[in-house]
Amino acid sequence: MQFGTQKINLHETGKEFEPKALHPTSGSADICFISNQPLSQIKNHLISCGVKIVAGPVIRTGATGAIEPSIYTTLTEI
Repeated sequence: MQFGTQKINLHETGKEFEPKALHPTSGSADICFISNQPLSQIKNHLISCGVKIVAGPVIRTGATGAIEPSIYTTLTEI
């Protein structure tokens, strides 16, 4: 699903695509946010909030095409 420059990838069990969580479950999602802030600033803020960075900076495909760089985190509870 794409909403302007934002993107949400929904995974179907057995048909997951990369990148994906280590153990994706049915209905899990990847969410892409575009920001004007420097990635280093965003990454440092996430780390200061206790968010674990699992990948990145890496080049990935986002809502508007190739995005460089990108970082990936995981949320197990909201």
